Amino acid sequence: MKFYHLRRFVFACMAAIFFNHGLYAATPANAANEEQHTFENMLNHPQEHWYNLTLMNTKIGYMYTSTEKTEHQGEQVARSKTDIVMNFKALGTDITVEITRVEYIGPDLMPLHFLSTSNESGLKQIEGRIVDGIAHVKTTLNGEITESEIPVPADTVSEYTGVASLLTQKGLKTGDKRAFHMFIFDLLKPVKTEIEVLGEETFTYQSEEKQVYVLKQTMDMMNGITAKLWIDPAGINYRTEVPLMGLSMVTTKTDKETALGGIEEVDVVLKTRILPSGKLPIPKAKHLEAEVKLSTGNITDVVMSTARQKLEANPVHVGKLSIQVPSIVAEDCPHLPIQNEEGEFLAASAYIQTDHPDIQAKTVEILENEVNSWRAAKKLCRWVYAFISDKKMSGGFASSLTALQSRSGDCTEHTVLFIALARAAGIPARICSGIVFAKDAFYYHFWPEVYVGKWVQMDPTLDQIIADANHIQLGGSTLETDNLMEYAEDVFHTLNQLEITIY
Repeated sequence: MKFYHLRRFVFACMAAIFFNHGLYAATPANAANEEQHTFENMLNHPQEHWYNLTLMNTKIGYMYTSTEKTEHQGEQVARSKTDIVMNFKALGTDITVEITRVEYIGPDLMPLHFLSTSNESGLKQIEGRIVDGIAHVKTTLNGEITESEIPVPADTVSEYTGVASLLTQKGLKTGDKRAFHMFIFDLLKPVKTEIEVLGEETFTYQSEEKQVYVLKQTMDMMNGITAKLWIDPAGINYRTEVPLMGLSMVTTKTDKETALGGIEEVDVVLKTRILPSGKLPIPKAKHLEAEVKLSTGNITDVVMSTARQKLEANPVHVGKLSIQVPSIVAEDCPHLPIQNEEGEFLAASAYIQTDHPDIQAKTVEILENEVNSWRAAKKLCRWVYAFISDKKMSGGFASSLTALQSRSGDCTEHTVLFIALARAAGIPARICSGIVFAKDAFYYHFWPEVYVGKWVQMDPTLDQIIADANHIQLGGSTLETDNLMEYAEDVFHTLNQLEITIY
């Protein structure tokens, strides 16, 4: 069962962790001067902080943050640096995630230049600069470069200084709020953010009592991620709690020795699988009937309704799900290349390098002049399953080109490689994300969908030409972004919150 990937879980963890930084408050000032005061305080008071990272009350890693004065392109700036190390187990496989982020922050608290590196299935680097309201971003994934430009609102600030914009207000009191945008590395875009003062408390840190503000921070992503923060008037963050997918991610300020100390083992795959009640699903089933129930929220926002998957909700948090595997007749499917309203799913992206010569050449080799779209899709599906011989768990998304070169990976690598080959052949293809039943439970999974006159789900990871009815789709059917962050959303809304009863 090594094909069940972790990257969406890691994305969710990262979104939670980056609520927490060593932040700065300025001396009391009026609104016109508060950004300048915050900036000057950052320059004149360098800081560094260590944090424990815990999930499900289990230590999974640490975070280190620092800020210092430096020069960037001839002007004084504040340089903030964050190092994060997380360790998980996944069905017995050790996964280590390492991330380093650097920002150069100007007087308006906007990141002038930023750089992020991570060990995502090799090496991923994001570098960018914000000039005249535009973020110019370059993403390098194992040597392949993708560039983009993103509009940035004037009220955008660095992730590192977001809370500081509230703490600069004089005489903070319960109920005070501040709204702005924060530029988020993982999304590669500004995100609308609100911070509210919930009250004041006494917080004990290393046997010393600290007077802190208790803040609530809400970000307009994944239907709203909310964190609770304990921050003193100097802007030092002592604790952050994020209700993460029915669990809780906590960052707690500590000393260096404790932060670098030993971690505990937590197998996130086993902890997050969904055990169904009722009947056990039939292997390679053509049809599935089930009740799906969400502990909170609207079930129709989580479980998709498609041509093959029908959902009837009553009440809003409970739904009757019916999945029917279609039959495909090759002679009814169009010839290659397919040019129609679905042509938008033929383009290349950061993880799906359809235009690369190696992908193009391999597609020609596999198809051997096959022109029928369905027969071609079947050839590609069988080939990808056989070609990826090292079906190991990975902590990140490798690109299609990396999967082609390494011949290794889990369901994410099978999916992006298949989609790249399909698009190179002229078959529109897109990502499906959700859960699939295997042996004893439903696990989070990726699989592709192709357009051959109608949309058909396939699964090269499981060697299924047509994905069986035990695949429950939660997300997908959209163009993938250059970071694939959108596929973390179904994890956020269902993990430890979704119940399934099979009829």
